[in-house]
Amino acid sequence: MSAMPKGLDLTGLKIGRLTVIKRMPPRDGVGSREWLCHCECGNKKYITTTSHLNRKCEVKSCGCYSSEVAKKNGKKYLENATREMYQEASKKRKEAMKKNNELIENTRLSSISNKKIRLDNKSGHTGVTFKDNKWVARINVSGKEHYLGSFDQKEDAIAAREKGEELYFKPLINKYKNKQF
Repeated sequence: MSAMPKGLDLTGLKIGRLTVIKRMPPRDGVGSREWLCHCECGNKKYITTTSHLNRKCEVKSCGCYSSEVAKKNGKKYLENATREMYQEASKKRKEAMKKNNELIENTRLSSISNKKIRLDNKSGHTGVTFKDNKWVARINVSGKEHYLGSFDQKEDAIAAREKGEELYFKPLINKYKNKQF
């Protein structure tokens, strides 16, 4: 379909999931015509321009269609994903980290040097979790997880984790401290 004529009234026109409701009053500095549209998803305040409603641009919705397609493709990928695919992705990630000098002795030094707490951390300290009514301390280094103990008190688990950092992280950090991460 060719471009829509300039003076055409689009009110009532259905394009994809959008129904054009009315032309919006001109705004300062906006040279194109804007239209209020309702989308089938329930969005009743989607405003777009004549050129975006032109079928050449392939606007089908207020954005909900693209989101649905992305979600569907993501689910399809997860359903079809295999252990080998995850292993391959992990291998590629590790290779990229090695190439950028981020992964030394199978440990990401920028992570162990960084004292920033992850957003999903519930204990307030990295490597300390609450499981089976106990505070558990663990540390990962050189691709291996080291169990540091289970404790009744969170402070004891934090102390164990800090000792583990001294034992496992500090030698690596000191060995490579002149490198930039």
